[in-house]
Order: sequence, then C-alpha cells, then structure tokens
Amino acid sequence: MKLSEFYQQLKNETGLPSVYHHWTVGKAPALPYTVYYVVERKDMFADNEAFLKIYSMNIELYSDSKDEELEAKVESFLNGLGIVPYISEQYVDDEQMYETIYEFDLEMEN
Repeated sequence: MKLSEFYQQLKNETGLPSVYHHWTVGKAPALPYTVYYVVERKDMFADNEAFLKIYSMNIELYSDSKDEELEAKVESFLNGLGIVPYISEQYVDDEQMYETIYEFDLEMEN
C-alpha cells in the first residue's frame, strides 16, 4: 500500500473529510473530520537496502461530541487492513472539540 492509497481508502470508507498532517489555517471543514500522518518510519534493512517499510502512523478523529458511530467507522477501516490500533481520546478545550487518536504501524510498498 502507498500513502496515497491509504488516504483514498480512509476517505472512501469513513465518508469523512481527511487531510495529511493538518488543515491550512481557516480551511478546515466543519466537524467531524480526520487528520492522518506518519509519526516515524521503522524500516527493516538487509544488504544495504530497505526490504520492508513500516510507518508508525496516527489518525486523529475530531468531532463536536463523543460519537461512537464515527469511531466505529474508523476502527472498521483499520480492522479491514488487519490493524488493531491503540486508541486514546481527549477534549481539546481551546478548540471545543473531541479528539480520538488511533496509533498503529502500517507496512508500505518499497
């Protein structure tokens, strides 16, 4: 899988607006939406080349209230990829919204 394919599947399967890393100031859509990004890469090497690219990633789901149906959509998308994420959540006071964070590793194409 490539990052662009991940993005398309995330958008299509959740039905939510999504962007890599962050929305441009003033361009974020109305809630709910997702933001996804690569936290780090943990490539595996042999013979001086990467034979497996592993991306540690986050998907952040933002909503105006706790929404288990939206969370289930994101979790179903990830489970369909064989991923069981670590999930945490918090309320962002400054923005007055809920954030659910999905942390996981994803193997990418070379």
